[in-house]
Amino acid sequence: MEEEKDKLVSGNVVINVTILDRKFKYTVPQEDESLIRNTIKGLSEKLSDFKLRKNFHDNQELLTVALVQTAVEKARLEAVLGDMRDSIQLLDSQLEEYIENNVEQ
Repeated sequence: MEEEKDKLVSGNVVINVTILDRKFKYTVPQEDESLIRNTIKGLSEKLSDFKLRKNFHDNQELLTVALVQTAVEKARLEAVLGDMRDSIQLLDSQLEEYIENNVEQ
């Protein structure tokens, strides 16, 4: 109990979560608690959906498939964000050039 009080004072909280019928205890920054809980909830829903759609040999196989799909989704998002960043940088340089050439100072 004293350890949990120390963690609360340091800005961390202890949370209990369940993934694939296994219980885990995590110490997380208090400001990230909601994000982490929502992420784990989404992960659990995705795992349940996978389990319903296909008969996996075991949870390790299920987790491997989920991990690969999550990594692919992350890579797609990073590619989109990279394209957006490039577009913003191009627009920024075009705007800067326009201002230099067309706005009297």
